[in-house]
Amino acid sequence: MNTDPIYIFRKTWATYQKVISNNFMFHREFSTAVSKLLESCPGPLNFLDLGCGDAAHIGKIVSSGQVAEYCGCDLSPHALDVALNNLEQFGIRVKLLCRDMLSVLREAPENHFDVVYSSYALHHLSVEEKQTFFMECRRTLRENGCVILVDVMLEEGEDRPAYLDSYNGAVATQWEALTPYEREQVQEHISNCDFPETPTVYQKLAHNAGLNTCRRLGKKTWHEAWCYQV
Repeated sequence: MNTDPIYIFRKTWATYQKVISNNFMFHREFSTAVSKLLESCPGPLNFLDLGCGDAAHIGKIVSSGQVAEYCGCDLSPHALDVALNNLEQFGIRVKLLCRDMLSVLREAPENHFDVVYSSYALHHLSVEEKQTFFMECRRTLRENGCVILVDVMLEEGEDRPAYLDSYNGAVATQWEALTPYEREQVQEHISNCDFPETPTVYQKLAHNAGLNTCRRLGKKTWHEAWCYQV
């Protein structure tokens, strides 16, 4: 077995790119919804992207000149190498950190960011860690700033075992563009790493942090986009 980290990254990243290109997780719809939301935000913005991956999504949700400062974090150094190249076109201040999102949040300056954005990353954390996420987001946000969350969420009344069974079943029967091995990769990741909450739980966590205005931007099966503000 090839254990070279760059080889592993390219292999798993290629699978995720197929997921994105086939829109299995509705990236297109949510990018459009987030872009529409941010059109109403006066720029230039200080933008914190938690779990940024290769940052390819940034060009789809913000316009040229809208961002003054971009800070992104991810646990994959190889993804960040790609992100640096993807962000060059914006000609803005860029800071990329190979660290976990909570560490980055805890060290972020107070009242500094206009937008804290996280896409398909928060569901990896425990509920206690998710609460810390919202608390630290509130601390680092400027007045009128917002948290934008795109993620998988449980249906109201659904528990994790039922979610895993249904989602993995959908991958098996509907994600036909992936090879059997790629579907197995995805299902293994879901079973080991997905710890989603219901929208109601997320609203409670946000409310506990002082983010009392919660608005759903879109919903597609278990995939949802929300905006949280003071």
